[in-house]
Amino acid sequence: MLEHGYLVRVVRPHGLPLGDRQVRDGRGDRVAYRDVEHDDGLVVELDGRLVHDSARQRDLDMERDLDAALVGKDTVRLGWGQVFDRPCRTAAKIAGLHLARGWVGRVHPCGDECGIGATG
Repeated sequence: MLEHGYLVRVVRPHGLPLGDRQVRDGRGDRVAYRDVEHDDGLVVELDGRLVHDSARQRDLDMERDLDAALVGKDTVRLGWGQVFDRPCRTAAKIAGLHLARGWVGRVHPCGDECGIGATG
């Protein structure tokens, strides 16, 4: 549900790059899947409480982030609030990360009430 919400509330309505979904990552001693991976090195992980609530799972997530950093990828982790409570603000911030990596696209408001310029 969180991954779908990110796609339909943050990415598509604001014109952000789609990225590749559920990318298999076999580094380390286990296989994992990245929620969204972009060619510019940005990885977006969407962490709902169902799978990411235990100390062990959080530790494994951080290990994956460290492994990604070793190969030049930057991971951001988003939760329910960023996707469902603040999708426009989240879109502006994700756009900023892409722009810093050379994205030449343009983020746009999703509607009249969109606060796409408010990144604070």
